[in-house]
Amino acid sequence: MNKRWMSGLMVLPLLAIVAGCGSATGASSEPTVTIGYENAPDPEAVAIEQNFFQKYMHAHVVTKYFSSGPAALTALASGSLNFMTTLGNPPTASAIAKGVPLKVVWAMERYTTAEGLVVKNGSGITSLKSLEGKTVALVTGSTSPFELYTALKNAHIPQSSVHIENMSPPNMVAAWKTGRIQAAYVWVPFMSQMQQDGGHILVYDQNQAQTAPIFNLAVVNSTFAAKYPSLVEGFIRAEEAGVTFFKQHPNQAYQDMAKLNGITAAQAKAQASGLSFTTLSQQLTSRRMGHGASVASSLVTKSLTSAAQWLHTQGTITTMPSNMAQYVDPSFAQKVANSSNP
Repeated sequence: MNKRWMSGLMVLPLLAIVAGCGSATGASSEPTVTIGYENAPDPEAVAIEQNFFQKYMHAHVVTKYFSSGPAALTALASGSLNFMTTLGNPPTASAIAKGVPLKVVWAMERYTTAEGLVVKNGSGITSLKSLEGKTVALVTGSTSPFELYTALKNAHIPQSSVHIENMSPPNMVAAWKTGRIQAAYVWVPFMSQMQQDGGHILVYDQNQAQTAPIFNLAVVNSTFAAKYPSLVEGFIRAEEAGVTFFKQHPNQAYQDMAKLNGITAAQAKAQASGLSFTTLSQQLTSRRMGHGASVASSLVTKSLTSAAQWLHTQGTITTMPSNMAQYVDPSFAQKVANSSNP
């Protein structure tokens, strides 16, 4: 599973906003809409493979793969990219702090057991407290440092008391086998490999769901959204169609996920099991974006706020956004939900 990388956040430029719907090509009267995505075994992969975006947006839809969030957010700021999906809350919060014009319009999934802190049996590490003086391997620039920092903070353990070693996930597995590391905060399948090789999970992302939930989010260029609200509503319908298809046809859905992500259907199923996917009605609850007054206290808003606080502590951003709730916009999901109800 590709985690939502944060590398390059320091150099995300603020570009002139040239938001637009794109120009029609040839004799077609359909607008061109560009949707960016990163790999993830989720219902959006199903929506892409099943052509739901073309169906529900009534547009010529171009899906564009990005290997990192920062590059995508630069394109979003310029208006050359209309939507970006599968973004983690730390890079989204960083982009907001840097002035990228965006709105969160869909909370795709929350990490539950797909990422966590794995420790070696017999290492003497039996609690977060026993991490003091020990070394934890993780990927600098991923969401893992944010999750580890939050776990330590919640346990009242100074971050400085734990040594951090930056390491790629495949190198973690190799170092684990040789005994060079005894703890790592990482995601599946690497976490699972170490767990099966004499390890156990001390903390999962889901253990911090109230203080540092990790979401994959879908955002839209806010200027584009104001100009073309019906296309945003079509985007929401396509995302919901992907979730519905996944629930009704799981075997085909896993094959679709596998095809888009370049993995097997079995791997897609295993990786998806560590994610909690969101239906349209759930989007409007406090567990996701909320609606009306509850947006300010919703889990998505909390996730962005806590991520921004962490980024500010680390010096990645210089200014904390004053009101994260204004960047969480469930109005499009609300309109689609209302139109779907008799």
